[in-house]
Amino acid sequence: MLNETQKQMKDEVLNELKKGVDLDDIKDNSGEWIDGYLPVYNDRIIQEWKEMPSEYDNRGSAELGHNVQEINIVNLMSLDLYLYYTDLFNEVLEEVEEEQEELEEASA
Repeated sequence: MLNETQKQMKDEVLNELKKGVDLDDIKDNSGEWIDGYLPVYNDRIIQEWKEMPSEYDNRGSAELGHNVQEINIVNLMSLDLYLYYTDLFNEVLEEVEEEQEELEEASA
């Protein structure tokens, strides 16, 4: 499922680039993009949290703090997922940037 999310991220970034949006603008607004990928419903949060690499377990609260109205396990899982999705999105951006550079070099 998470590979699907990363593929969706890449497809959407590429679509925005085709529309003329600059990659730097996408990077600047990455927080909004990541928020859009986070699951909302508890069952999806739990399911995706179980599928993410264990290195992200409990990192969200440690790195982002407890800035949630109610501290419960699902909110803490969401924080972990936010960090994981941030890394996924950054990987997608790096991959797209490398592909763009390769295309520019090939056409030069």
